[in-house]
Amino acid sequence: MTTAYFDGASRGNPGESAAGACIIDDDGQVAWQCSRALGIGTNNEAEYKALIMLLEEIAARGLRKVTVHGDSRLVISQVRGLWKVREERLRPLAERARELTRATGAVLQWVPRERNAAADALSNRAFSSPGQGSSSFPRGDLERVSPTIFIAHGTADYAVDVKHRSCSCPGFRNRGDCKHLRTALSLVEEEGGDCSSC
Repeated sequence: MTTAYFDGASRGNPGESAAGACIIDDDGQVAWQCSRALGIGTNNEAEYKALIMLLEEIAARGLRKVTVHGDSRLVISQVRGLWKVREERLRPLAERARELTRATGAVLQWVPRERNAAADALSNRAFSSPGQGSSSFPRGDLERVSPTIFIAHGTADYAVDVKHRSCSCPGFRNRGDCKHLRTALSLVEEEGGDCSSC
């Protein structure tokens, strides 16, 4: 099942803002990803622009009924019609996102921030290197999205953070250890990195 993730960020709120998004195909591989600098804006504007950027790509690819994940409860709830859009500057963005959602049949779903690590890393990357990038680093079903963050793909996607030695999977929550984290740590060590100073 094709899934997608989006995230927006603003440094200053309002301040320099950026968007990141990615599409994961049926095989769990990154089919598309984008980091984009947006100029001055608020965090909510950046979140909306990231969602619109993603939905436009979904439409361009002719994809239907993609599950779109984001960690902005405000954006997800407003586009789904659960919350009113009270800020005037967000109204045109919300309407465009609704149009694209209807056109593609996308299903918007809120997820906690730790389950949105790939899009978060992409939005943050745009602050240092604006434009599109392709930072996939697969190792089996492990994909690198930043120097210290990996996404473990499988029946569910999990964020692996080697800097803080954590993973969002149930195994790590139950035992404090998991195969995803061990694999990511070994990859960093093979590259000659020191995980203690990530």
